[in-house]
Amino acid sequence: MLQRTSHQIGDLIAERYLVQSVLGQGSSGMTFAVEDIQTRQLYALKALSLRDIQDWKQLELFEREAQVLSQLDHPAIPHYIDYFQADTDQDRWFYIVQELASGQSLSDWVKEGWRASPAEVRQLAVQILGILQYLHALSPPIIHRDIKPQNIIRSEDGQIYLVDFGAVQNIYRNTAGSTVVGTYGYMAPEHFQGQAVPATDLYSLGATLLFLLTHCSPVDLPQQRLKIDFRQAVQLQPGFADWLDCLLEPAVEDRLSSAQEAWDALAALTRPSAKPVRPKSLSQRKVEALRQQPKGSKVRLQKTSSQLTVDIPPSGLRGKILGIGLFALFCEGIAFAIAASVATSLFNGQVPPLFAFVAILPLLISGSGLLIAVLFGIAGSIQLQINSQTFQLCWQIQRLGLRHQISGSTAALDGVKLTTAYKSNDRPVAACTLIEGDKLHKFGTLLSLPEKEWLVREISDFLWCQPRQKQTV
Repeated sequence: MLQRTSHQIGDLIAERYLVQSVLGQGSSGMTFAVEDIQTRQLYALKALSLRDIQDWKQLELFEREAQVLSQLDHPAIPHYIDYFQADTDQDRWFYIVQELASGQSLSDWVKEGWRASPAEVRQLAVQILGILQYLHALSPPIIHRDIKPQNIIRSEDGQIYLVDFGAVQNIYRNTAGSTVVGTYGYMAPEHFQGQAVPATDLYSLGATLLFLLTHCSPVDLPQQRLKIDFRQAVQLQPGFADWLDCLLEPAVEDRLSSAQEAWDALAALTRPSAKPVRPKSLSQRKVEALRQQPKGSKVRLQKTSSQLTVDIPPSGLRGKILGIGLFALFCEGIAFAIAASVATSLFNGQVPPLFAFVAILPLLISGSGLLIAVLFGIAGSIQLQINSQTFQLCWQIQRLGLRHQISGSTAALDGVKLTTAYKSNDRPVAACTLIEGDKLHKFGTLLSLPEKEWLVREISDFLWCQPRQKQTV
């Protein structure tokens, strides 16, 4: 392994490049910031010592990196300048010279306390996907194989650069028995077997985004069936969490298969009306299935970039409604039976009036509440309207002229999620819940669970796109 003393600050390399500072240790070689004394231009210079090579594969990777870099032309990949070797009395050195990307690595940003907002993480994902689209579209496609926070440079203005192509691989190479080069925690499962496809880079991107969101290495997050289970570690809007899930699928055939496909799926989260422009893969269909309205649902949802409207029609006489209604009648029956017994005892002077009131009131309230719920379930409708400024949630039974409405500012909404409305047979019954500070506005209790999950996802995606919406990780 190269020692940090291989080159000292102030050394002059090849009588041209003056070492200014150490940038870091890459997958192969040490990288320095150097000044070209002829042009006064700053560059990044990567050095590999022949004497320190532990495996000849390191030299092959180094030469391959230089060859690949010389063919690339993308504004987010520092331009290749030169590749040369130089001999000393004790050693032979190999060097790659590139433009110096301004900024510091995402890893260093996080070490210094930077906490990326959800919007920043999504924008960063878009930028990296743009680089990967370019690399994967080359002929033959180029796989980076070592995407991680240390290899992504971010400037002060948010510009992203991808560096360190020391693990790069040509997809058409025979990968059987190839050297496994990468970083544990950011490597896809197939990478451990020496295989690499475009989706391999997408897994590493997903792991990198998780690091930014959690400030934890992916290896420190819990797993279920070999898959990173990040949903308990960070709160994300459902659409983005589903997209991230599809990047981190352990089985490559279940993962989003290309940077273009991943970009399309991410863009669709903020452009609900966008139509897919490429054939749907298994994983893309999986993403879309999570967003589709459950079969048989009568809920009507209309959504544009600036307004969302949800109409939930009356449920009618369904088994669930009848069960709750029978339970309500049972409570009312007991209440009236107790009321009759207490009234008789009260008339005979056997119990005090206060005891009679305390005994009857809870049963009357619970039974009446359930009966009202049944009445709304059978004949009532619910409408939710949200635009960029205000929201309105209304329950009504038109035939009886009954109406209850709440409204407020959209900017005051902290999000939407499923919460427990009540328990039936000791089982919690969920409700869609708008969160407005310490206020919880619950609705849709009688919908099926898939309908509730779908509505929460759609409403959350809409709120996420509103400019004044509070965004939390």
